[in-house]
Amino acid sequence: MMNGATQNGTLFFVHRGHLQPYLVASILQARSSNPKTPIVLLSDQPLESIPSEIVTVITLATLSEFSAKAENFEKVFRFEGENSFEYELMNFQRWFYVQEFCDVHSISVPLMVLDSDAYLYLSLDTVTETVQTDMTVVDKVGPQFTYFRSPEALTRFTGFLLESFLNPEGYELLRGFVRESGDTGVPHVSDMAAFGAYAQLNKLEDLGNPNRRNFVFCENIGSPQGLATNFLGKKIISRRGRRHFTTREGRAIVAGGVHLQGGNKDLWPYFVDSSVKQSLQKHSPRDYAKALRVARQKAFRIGLLKIAARSRKLFTREWATSA
Repeated sequence: MMNGATQNGTLFFVHRGHLQPYLVASILQARSSNPKTPIVLLSDQPLESIPSEIVTVITLATLSEFSAKAENFEKVFRFEGENSFEYELMNFQRWFYVQEFCDVHSISVPLMVLDSDAYLYLSLDTVTETVQTDMTVVDKVGPQFTYFRSPEALTRFTGFLLESFLNPEGYELLRGFVRESGDTGVPHVSDMAAFGAYAQLNKLEDLGNPNRRNFVFCENIGSPQGLATNFLGKKIISRRGRRHFTTREGRAIVAGGVHLQGGNKDLWPYFVDSSVKQSLQKHSPRDYAKALRVARQKAFRIGLLKIAARSRKLFTREWATSA
């Protein structure tokens, strides 16, 4: 049983359904960057279905055992958007699952909740030593790497979520944020709209701001986010054993982690430590070989598309000049 009083922090993953290789790799990457930090996986999968390479590095918790707060939120949830109802609801409910787990286990230390396709490069201690606010966002609205200085900070956030759906004024605040943000990634009321509105109200620190001086977290590997890019998305270089992004001005900044949005999940073998690859090769050689093959095919297609796009631009420019 976990003892929050004796730990420096806890990392959380919340996931429904089969554990895909990209999630297994994400968990192993979190272990690689945080070898002594407890990792909790809140899941609906039985223990016997958990891949052997992560069984020994996680605390497995069943979603149904920590569902009271999440089920209470479902009663007031309002659905918008073109994604499935279950998808949008789970994006909100995950924070309540983590809150209830922390309550039951009397956790009192900092925590970070990671998306299933988020790859963490920094220690939680490093984030705690640097961040000035009790909660964070990534690139204004992102929940991909969400830090809470304490479970109380998480409780304040889930309270905001509940009130936003209970009260017409609160829900209108979320809709107002969607209208005013101009962010194409936030087209309707969603967890990202809630993050954005809450961040504005509480002046939360943005881990995705490219002007940071210590480290930057990636909201979406395919989005520039004020950083230099290459054909796989954000350009990443290694210096003194650490990954770095490069700002548009040429300044190197430590990469806190990357998020592989959507189809970019296939690229995960390019974004994990060698120890993660070695573990997967040892425990799941066929799955890893397949993942590596798919990643290479994906990278090749991306490269061809980039070349084609540049060729079209060049042709258009030359045609316009000669016309």
